Amino acid sequence: MTTLKQFKTDNNVLFLTIKSIKGLPILIDDSYYKIILDSLNHCRRNKNWIIYAYTILINHIHIVLKVKKPFLVSKTINEFKSYTAHNILNKLKVDNQFSLLKNLQYAAIHNKDRDNKIWRRSCWPETIGSVKFLLQKAHYTDYNALKHGVVDNIEQYPYTSFHNHYCDHEVLLKIDEIGEQL
Repeated sequence: MTTLKQFKTDNNVLFLTIKSIKGLPILIDDSYYKIILDSLNHCRRNKNWIIYAYTILINHIHIVLKVKKPFLVSKTINEFKSYTAHNILNKLKVDNQFSLLKNLQYAAIHNKDRDNKIWRRSCWPETIGSVKFLLQKAHYTDYNALKHGVVDNIEQYPYTSFHNHYCDHEVLLKIDEIGEQL
C-alpha cells in the first residue's frame, strides 16, 4: 500500500515514481517490461487512468497521469503495484531467478505481510497544477532512460512515451494527448 492511504487531489493529475525495493533490478528482460505495459494498458481501459507520459526502467517507473473518476488515487495505484508485484514474483519463480528472489525476500524482512516485496511503499506522488508543470514532467519522463545512461540515444529505448510524443512509428503503449487538461 502507498504511504498515502487516502491520497486525493482536486484534479488528480499526478507525477508518480514507483521504485523497486532497495533499487533492485527487477525488470530483467522484455517479458517483465510487458507485465508493466499490460498493466498500464489495463489501468487506461478499466481504472479510468489517463496516461500522459511514462517510462519503465529496470528498477523504477515514472508515470504522468490523471484519474478520470473520483476514485481514491491511492486505491488504483495500490492495485497496480499489487498486480504487477504478484506477476513479477511469479515470473521470477518460473524463470528460476533465485538470487533475485532471495534479495527480495531479505528486503521484505521489515514487511510482515508478505514473503517478498517488489515495490517501495511510497510512490512519491507530485500534484501537477499547471500545463507548464505537466509538460515539464512529461519531458523529464520521456528522457529518463537517457538521464540514467541506459542509452545514448533516447530513440533506442522502447519503454518510454518519447515514441508517442516525438515519433511516427508504432508504440508499445497507447497514451493520451496532453492538450489543455488542467
